[in-house]
Amino acid sequence: MTGTPLTYSLVGSCVTRDAADLGREPLPPPVHFFSRTRVQSLVSAPSPIDPVDVALDSSFQRRVIEEDHRKTAARTLPDLDHPVVIDLIDERSPLAHTGSGIVTASSYFKRTRLAKRKGVVQVPEDRDLSGTGPFAAACHRLAALLPQQPVVVHRAYWALRDTGGRTLEEAGRAKAANRWLERAYAVLESALGDRAVPVEPDPALRVAEPSHRWGLAPFHYVDDYYDDLSQQVRACLEPNGPRAFRLR
Repeated sequence: MTGTPLTYSLVGSCVTRDAADLGREPLPPPVHFFSRTRVQSLVSAPSPIDPVDVALDSSFQRRVIEEDHRKTAARTLPDLDHPVVIDLIDERSPLAHTGSGIVTASSYFKRTRLAKRKGVVQVPEDRDLSGTGPFAAACHRLAALLPQQPVVVHRAYWALRDTGGRTLEEAGRAKAANRWLERAYAVLESALGDRAVPVEPDPALRVAEPSHRWGLAPFHYVDDYYDDLSQQVRACLEPNGPRAFRLR
């Protein structure tokens, strides 16, 4: 640990955000946390939104839907004076086009009136991830928005089993998601160029924790996973960290 505060913002999921709460030595909380937004949505044009149409009890759920529609991240990221951490677990949600732009059709979105608006259509998935495809194009647009700061890419993947060694019900989907994510992280890092600082916790720690505060899911891990992640992020972002040379 150093005396210099570790400062970063997060574009990603609770998979990474949990490292600021869980484990033996959590990270400090991010300055900004943009969640439940896919890369193609983040860089798309804003879509009109009336808070009345987002009648959800959770303030977090309301906030992420509103920010995804208004593209708050795209307006905020260029002015940051500190590094950014990114993971792609939220790429699991479908995409929808509102007639104005692309939004993330998360489970939260689907519970609002927004999903039932006239003209909202599903966006085809970019399964091929070619260098000229929509995901790659969106990654390059995201890279252009990001400040000239290090970008830590948390290579997060889905777990296949829980702490009892039981195969998760979603294991088939998880394997397919992980194959896609492996290629997607490579596309993102290529777009980021020298700013990309990839980190990946020990795959042996990629185990689902049934007693996790958010419940059992392929991306709710054991505490040791967050310890490993926190240690690697610190090594990248602390001025005297062992990987700090990557940031200059």
